[in-house]
Amino acid sequence: ATDVLKEKVMVFVNQVSEIVHGICDTYHGSPNKIIGGNSFLVVWRMRGRDPELRAKIADMAVMSFVCITIEVRKSNTLATYRSHPGLQQRFPDFRVTLGFGLHCGWAIEGAIGSEYKIDASYLSPNVNVASQLEAASGQLGLWVLLSNYMVKLCSPDLLPY
Repeated sequence: ATDVLKEKVMVFVNQVSEIVHGICDTYHGSPNKIIGGNSFLVVWRMRGRDPELRAKIADMAVMSFVCITIEVRKSNTLATYRSHPGLQQRFPDFRVTLGFGLHCGWAIEGAIGSEYKIDASYLSPNVNVASQLEAASGQLGLWVLLSNYMVKLCSPDLLPY
């Protein structure tokens, strides 16, 4: 979409970000960064929490992505892109869709950069697993993929869904 929307792609990404960040915050997630303009890193802190609370946090992470998917589909603002001539030509029947990869594990949180630019970031193989799950969701035509570890963290009430 970048080559079609040109400089307006920033507006588009910010419109999607508004939905993603707002819902993640509602479900106690901490949006960290947008990676490459098309991936969002969101963190739910579980360290030091008892197992019952960890299950609730895992459920909230899953539910946030369900709500994001619904809000993206309902958004009148994002609906305007469905009739964008360039997007329709390049991607017939264009719809804004998102894919999600959920995983749980340790990460080192900190500032990375120099005196010229600093970013807050998370470093861990677990971040890479979540990123790979998100990428695989698109390749498989799925809207979400959860690692086995994440599934095991969720409460029994959520699992049937």
